[in-house]
Amino acid sequence: MLSYFKKLVNWVKKNINDILLTAGIVLVALVSFGTGQLFSSLKDSRPIIIQEPAGPSASIQQSIPNIKENVNRENVNKAEQGMFVGSINSNKYHWSDCPSAKKIAPQNQIWFNSEKEARAAGYVRCANFDQYAPINYSPE
Repeated sequence: MLSYFKKLVNWVKKNINDILLTAGIVLVALVSFGTGQLFSSLKDSRPIIIQEPAGPSASIQQSIPNIKENVNRENVNKAEQGMFVGSINSNKYHWSDCPSAKKIAPQNQIWFNSEKEARAAGYVRCANFDQYAPINYSPE
């Protein structure tokens, strides 16, 4: 019996670092669980209310003229050309900021003012169409 006790003591001495590490992890887990339980019982029952801001702040209003001045001619031309762009080499139409649309060479671009116009020309939506659509976009 004494030899078993000596073996146990020797094993504990040999593995003391691992035993302390395991005990520390268990202790941290128990304290974390207890803290979580404590704070869940103290939960604030007031609802969170999200409101729209009253209007643009003064700094935003002051920067709007600067933004308008910095619009480059290329973007103005795209706005004048149409809402959707397709390629003369495919049957897909895209939003102008779609990565596939950006790959279309300028000489191969064909612009449409509406989806109806694009479909009438035999074009169909690209695979990423919904991903790049504006938030409140509703098809015709």
